[in-house]
Amino acid sequence: MRITFVSNIFPPTVGGPATHIYNLALTLHNRGHAVRAVVCPDDPEGLVRPPFPTVRVSWNTPVPLRYALVFWHTWRAARRSDVVYINGIELPSTLAALLAGRPRVLKIVGDWAWESANRRGMTSLGIEEFQRTRQGRRVRAFQSIQRFYTALASVVVVPSGYVGAFVRGWGARPEKVRVVHNALTEIPEIEASREEAKRLLGFEGLLVCTVSRLYGWKRVDDLLRMVPDFADGAVLAIVGDGPEQPALERFAKELGLGDRVRFVGRVPHRDVGMYLRAADVFVLNTSYEGLSHTLVEARVVGTPIVTTDIGGNREVLTHEQNALLTPLGDQKAFVAAVNRLLTDRALAERLVRAGSEGLDHFHWDRLVDETMGILSEVTALPAPRRP
Repeated sequence: MRITFVSNIFPPTVGGPATHIYNLALTLHNRGHAVRAVVCPDDPEGLVRPPFPTVRVSWNTPVPLRYALVFWHTWRAARRSDVVYINGIELPSTLAALLAGRPRVLKIVGDWAWESANRRGMTSLGIEEFQRTRQGRRVRAFQSIQRFYTALASVVVVPSGYVGAFVRGWGARPEKVRVVHNALTEIPEIEASREEAKRLLGFEGLLVCTVSRLYGWKRVDDLLRMVPDFADGAVLAIVGDGPEQPALERFAKELGLGDRVRFVGRVPHRDVGMYLRAADVFVLNTSYEGLSHTLVEARVVGTPIVTTDIGGNREVLTHEQNALLTPLGDQKAFVAAVNRLLTDRALAERLVRAGSEGLDHFHWDRLVDETMGILSEVTALPAPRRP
């Protein structure tokens, strides 16, 4: 099969979507498919050299010209492809694939209109309330664009039923929305014990760790407020960077947290597992999550989890079975859950043992096989057997 991939995030840029799209394209290339890619992130040092044709459009290009270039390159690639798989830069790439007369498989992992409005300070609503509330004119323009390109898709692939409900709420026909749960591109294999991992990373004592891009909806500021109440002087390690990092670092100083918090910053994905292994508790105080790779990784590594009882988290975890889930915004409940795991190691070990079960579902080949089934369906080609 001939497949064009389009993405607004791609290595060497880090993050779940970049890892997903690169490895999906690479796996299909290795399975013998003719893969092409049109992506936006720069790679001036040539750190990533995909074994398939890749066109990069610089993020430094002004938006109108950038969109025009993405349209042009996608249209050219689509004419030589059977299907276009779109994972960002949706409007120009969808229109280009439509003009080329090719099926359009659209991967939607969240609400672009909500994220755009949130980053610009145009809404303070949570994602669920945002779906139910009439917005101002500018935000409605974002929503109209999103509904437009979603309607033009042949199939919409979502990482969870939670995100699928949003997409259907935008008017997408239910039969067009397909759930393909996220999977790990590689299974972390950490041989070090928890104490050895702490020592290698320079930590002592009890450690609470979070891993995420530092956006407002990750609610890391609330985590910082909780740190003084963590049991036995536990330290919070924050792994990841993002637009909120400078403000969060200032806030930590204002709170006088000192050595109780460490901003680790961005680390290579291969090193994330070591931080998860070192942690006595992994926490994710998020107000929105489609389906978190990191929650799955924490289960694989064997770290007990506290997170919020929202969205896609419920499709990965079950409260009191393999994690502790707390109501969104209830800081007292969140702190109490963290302290339960820090002080009750029998409970922590029970959750870890249960979390190690059922992980086959998150293996990479399952995701690739399900995706290929969809691509074959929209192109009316027989699904190839895995080599």
